[in-house]
Amino acid sequence: GYCFLKPALFVNVSTLERKKTYLLNWLSAHPLWINQVDICPPSKFPSPQMWRDFLNTIDIDLLPLTRTVLTKLVMQDILGEAIINSAQGLAGAPQEITWQGMQGNPPLQFMWSLLWELYELNFHYELYALDWALVPNRWTASDSNEEWLTHQSLLYDIFPGTCGLVMWLESLPCHLHELGLCATDVLTSLPYISKFCQLLSVWPGAPACLQSPVELKGRDDTEVYKAFSLACHFYVQTAFDFLGWQPSLPHIFQFV
Repeated sequence: GYCFLKPALFVNVSTLERKKTYLLNWLSAHPLWINQVDICPPSKFPSPQMWRDFLNTIDIDLLPLTRTVLTKLVMQDILGEAIINSAQGLAGAPQEITWQGMQGNPPLQFMWSLLWELYELNFHYELYALDWALVPNRWTASDSNEEWLTHQSLLYDIFPGTCGLVMWLESLPCHLHELGLCATDVLTSLPYISKFCQLLSVWPGAPACLQSPVELKGRDDTEVYKAFSLACHFYVQTAFDFLGWQPSLPHIFQFV
C-alpha cells in the first residue's frame, strides 16, 4: 500500500465538485493521518483504490455489501474511525476551500502547493522506509549505541527546515533556500545533495563514488550534478526493485 495518496488522484477528476470533495476529504484527514503515520504507523497502508474510495466519501451504511463497501471497511480499519468520520458529510462541498492561508475554488496556486506537499510527503516517507529496510542495523537503538541517532540526523538533513519528516508543521516555502534538493542554485542545494549521496552510499549495491564527499570545485558544478544524477538513478532503481512501483520524487515549488 501507499503511505500517502498519489497526487495523480487529484488530477484525474472529471468535475470541479468532485475535485472539491476530494480536497476537503483529504484536508480533513490530513493532520490526523500524518500524525498517526509519524508516531504510530499502521502495519499496512491503503492501496490506490482505497485512497480513491476514501476521497469519494460514500456512506457505507447506505450501500449493499459489495466489493466497494468491503474495500471501504478495510480502509476504515487501516485509517481508523476518527479519520473516516472526519470525512463524512463533506460530499456537498462549500464554495470556498481554505488551506495554508489560501482560499479559492480552488485557485491554481492552491492546487500547485497541495500537489507539491504530497510529492514531498511521499518522497520523505518512502526514503525513510527504504533506508530502514535496506540498512536496519543503522536504526538499531540502544543505550550504548548512538549510530542510529547520527543516521537519523543524516536523513533529516536531506530535507530543508528543522522538522525532519514532519515538514507539514512548517509553512510552505517562501524562499529559494527552503527548497533543498530542488533549489536551482547549486550553493543552496549542495548541502542537501551531499547528505542524500551520503545516505545512499551505505545501501547495498550503491556506486562506490557516492562514498566520496560531494564538493563544488570553484565555479564548476559539473561534478556535483553528476554525483546527484547518479544518486537519483540508483535511488529510483532501488526503490522500484524494493517497492514494486516508481517512487515519488521532490518537485520544484511554484512561487507566486
